[in-house]
Amino acid sequence: MWGDHRGRADRAQTPIDFAVGAGVFLLTLAFVVAFVPSLFDPFAAADTASPLVSDRVAAALADDVLAASPAEPGVLSPACTVAFFESDDTIADDAGCADNISESPAAQFGLDRDVQVVIHHLNESAPSENPANVTIPTRHGTFEGVELDRTTGGSPTPGGEVTVSQRLVSLHGEQYRLTVRVW
Repeated sequence: MWGDHRGRADRAQTPIDFAVGAGVFLLTLAFVVAFVPSLFDPFAAADTASPLVSDRVAAALADDVLAASPAEPGVLSPACTVAFFESDDTIADDAGCADNISESPAAQFGLDRDVQVVIHHLNESAPSENPANVTIPTRHGTFEGVELDRTTGGSPTPGGEVTVSQRLVSLHGEQYRLTVRVW
């Protein structure tokens, strides 16, 4: 009696069920399209400069590459400082500096970004335009008017993102600030 006779009165609410199902599907699809790409953002390579990169370069220069000894991080070796800023392999070899000290900072640290390394006086308000000009006596002679600025690449684009890291350093008993800018 019941099973033989199927008419319109026995059917479920098909149009309403279909509308609800299609609506849930479309909402789920919209959520996936909107939010899944942001799940992969932390793993994508950033096009902008990174504070970690500038901090790594500043720490390596102040504590290792230009340091007089590992026991005195922040105290710069005069010969290695001249070799770095003047790109002089002869001084670097004689003073026992890092092997690749005369290479550009970007090449030394394997960066695909532009880098500026500046040593300047502590009270300098615009270090990227006013590096220290110092006379540095070394066992290889006295180097006068050494401009403590080394830039890889061009200038940062106006409005572009630049990250900056700084370290306090000592060169011949005088305090300076080492500033690394990455863009």
